[in-house]
Amino acid sequence: MKAILRSAGEVAENVLAPVTARPLLARTLGLLLTVALYAGGIAAVMAVSGEARIPVLLFAVYFLPAVLRAWLQLYWLVRDDVRGWRRRHGRTGKAF
Repeated sequence: MKAILRSAGEVAENVLAPVTARPLLARTLGLLLTVALYAGGIAAVMAVSGEARIPVLLFAVYFLPAVLRAWLQLYWLVRDDVRGWRRRHGRTGKAF
């Protein structure tokens, strides 16, 4: 059983290697997945709840921090990349 789990872990590492090698791509895909799941969840709650809007509002408010977290992680990664680029190329005051 351990061999099966170990080989499954190796397969997962090999499949995800191109994405994990590029942190910006990984964060962007995470943000897109989060937004898609958030929108899909709201649509599902709307379909189930019918005319009631309170469940939709509760779902939207409860899961909004997950979307904000994914957005902030992407923002921080891009901000750190720009700061690193400026340090390596001298502070010229220009973005690029």
